[in-house]
Amino acid sequence: MVPCPPGEAGREAEEAIDDLPLDIQPPPHAPESSKESSAGDVAAVTGVVMRRCYVGVTAMIQMLSTCHRMPALLRTGLSAGLGISLALAALSPAPALAAAGRHERLDRETRSAMSVGAAVDVILVAQAGLPELYADLRHAGIKQAVRVPIAHGVAARLTASQVSFFASDPRVDRIIYDAPVQLSDTPFDPGALASLYPQVVDAAASWSNRPSPLTGNGIGIAVIDSGIAAHPDLAGRVVTSKDFNPNVNDASDTYGHGTAVAGIIAGDGTASGGAYVGVAPRASLINIRVNDGTGAAPTSAIMNALLWATVNRKTYNIRVINLSLQASVQESYQTSPLDAAVEYAWLKGILVVVAAGNKGPNSELYAPANDPYVITVGATDDRGTRTIADDTLAAFSSYGVTQDGFSKPDLVAPGRHIVTTLAAGSAFAVGYPGNLVGSRYIQLSGSSMAAPQVSGVAALYLEAHPSIGPSQLKGVLRATANKLALPGIGAGYPDAGRAIAYRGTLGNANAGLQPNNYLKVMYMQARGFTTLPTVSWDSVSWDSVSWDSVSWTDIAWNAVSWSS
Repeated sequence: MVPCPPGEAGREAEEAIDDLPLDIQPPPHAPESSKESSAGDVAAVTGVVMRRCYVGVTAMIQMLSTCHRMPALLRTGLSAGLGISLALAALSPAPALAAAGRHERLDRETRSAMSVGAAVDVILVAQAGLPELYADLRHAGIKQAVRVPIAHGVAARLTASQVSFFASDPRVDRIIYDAPVQLSDTPFDPGALASLYPQVVDAAASWSNRPSPLTGNGIGIAVIDSGIAAHPDLAGRVVTSKDFNPNVNDASDTYGHGTAVAGIIAGDGTASGGAYVGVAPRASLINIRVNDGTGAAPTSAIMNALLWATVNRKTYNIRVINLSLQASVQESYQTSPLDAAVEYAWLKGILVVVAAGNKGPNSELYAPANDPYVITVGATDDRGTRTIADDTLAAFSSYGVTQDGFSKPDLVAPGRHIVTTLAAGSAFAVGYPGNLVGSRYIQLSGSSMAAPQVSGVAALYLEAHPSIGPSQLKGVLRATANKLALPGIGAGYPDAGRAIAYRGTLGNANAGLQPNNYLKVMYMQARGFTTLPTVSWDSVSWDSVSWDSVSWTDIAWNAVSWSS
């Protein structure tokens, strides 16, 4: 991604960016002096948001450690994410578009941010060519901006007056709030038993599977989170690291959430003598950092991270993406750009595992947990025993019917008192000393801790059955799950052993689903259609459909309904 170049000498660079749509790289990091907003010196903001016809923007995304029993100091200090999330969750879904299919140029979240008077992080969606929009930004004194490949736009930090100016620019199709991401960082009280989750999901039996033990060896799992810190349990298996947050300079984890997720997926127990082992202890980890040391990030960073993982899936054998995060604005999966991004990864062959959320019953209305394509994972309380007979649904675990009529979650996994890898010196380590387990581990709770268990089970299965696609694997995990007589648990606990041994019909778990509207218009344009064709989406090949193949000046955005 290329900053807006100064003067006419930058014209070639402006034009060149359109030739590199798949070379998705982490953003250029703004120097310290540029991180404060001003009219003439604007911090670079990473971005990928697909909202050309989107009216209701996702105002907040949270990494999903549970929000219960938060110390008073942290409620007002280390993590303000819970309060923000609850405040924004009441926002209504996106309103219908006008009859002609036209949308407002400035979304309500941007207007709200402007009213505060501070600088606003936005994404400007170009009406046609990007070079012209870059030129307008340069002439307005905006020195730093970052290209957003999926949106055909530019992310920048603008003053309220600059936002108003560009809202009337004929080269700007839409201005979208580049919403912040905030990790929810609250673990549970200390003193519980060490985690039993590898036994609950039957992963441990696979490790001793004879003659071929299954440990997830060679299977790449992308952890889109707050980074992964150096830890003995993860040594040698973080095969690459990228960061997409413009305010950090590396992919280490100064917050602690991502390291915890990584340990649940693939920790090998080195530092504990085998006491605390993840589900797939030989899996490869692709570390994609989107959050800074406070847990904050722009939504656009997550979108870019998803696109990068999809583009680089073959290089690193990325078969699974773990997303322990959730938007806080309710919206149909058909119009959500975040849902479009996860579906794009899914349709390109990557299993996407998502935390259900920590909002309790009747709350599965938020992307990406509401997307029917992905595997949404809720959290249970295993009560510190190996038997599942006494297990209950964690009180905080989200479940319910989405606005599009789909029941979520799909599966559950233990989500209370999970002992996992600690990022030394991180915000988690400093903020929750009572939750530390020795000097290398920490005890956490939430659906954030449940989702990576399913990601690990998927890696075990894919090691044994590497040719299976995500929709088939989703079906197998659901068909072989251990049922529980509880509400809100979907198909139940994944059972790695039963899934790997399954010899039944490998059907398409997502048969009959309609893809997200953004994917529909991409497919139309790739095939040369001007109206939405009558097709069986189950039989459509997405191999040749990619973001870079879209002719943004010709795309028929109004060929689909955006009012759902």
